[in-house]
Amino acid sequence: MKDVREQSVLVLLVDDEPAVTEALAWLLASVRIPSRSFDSANEFLQALDEIDGPVCAVLDLRMPETSGLELQQKLLESGNDLPVMFLSAHGDVPAAVNAMQSGAIDFLQKPLSPQEFLTSVNRIVRLARERYDLREHERELQNELSKLSSREIDVLEGLRFGRTSKEIGRALDISPKTVDVHRANILRKMNASSAAELLRRLGTVRARTPA
Repeated sequence: MKDVREQSVLVLLVDDEPAVTEALAWLLASVRIPSRSFDSANEFLQALDEIDGPVCAVLDLRMPETSGLELQQKLLESGNDLPVMFLSAHGDVPAAVNAMQSGAIDFLQKPLSPQEFLTSVNRIVRLARERYDLREHERELQNELSKLSSREIDVLEGLRFGRTSKEIGRALDISPKTVDVHRANILRKMNASSAAELLRRLGTVRARTPA
């Protein structure tokens, strides 16, 4: 399986002026950043669910039918946290404030400085990579956790609290040797070489008993 960290971040360009997205796509290609262009918010939304891998978006502020701000709101309402930045030819300060308050990473005014644009894009690309890797890490952990039995989940919770096998056994009314057997099974199923490594990987992910 390909390491998810090898997947390039795809920059999604949304602007109703094809000449703009064509120029931006060329600029991104010159620094080997892949992109995909859309002429409308609706076209972008229809394609978004089919795109696999880390993505971020560059949105034009003023577009017919659905504006960039309305598109940002739709993304937020759907729970999609892809990083976005805005472009505007109008220097609309209130709109810029609204966009930033809603989580936009940057707001640039046209005509663009190529270097300023690339600097901002690199910021959202890095953020997209971080968010994607975190989601993949959590998905992998939850998949491994789902393989644990309810008793193994109980033992794992004890390990997370730093309890010894004797303390865990006493709390669960089982022998320390049985706790050690469960512990070994947990490490095997979670692909960890030690309890310390496992606890580092778990971080803030909460173990839940599989349904």
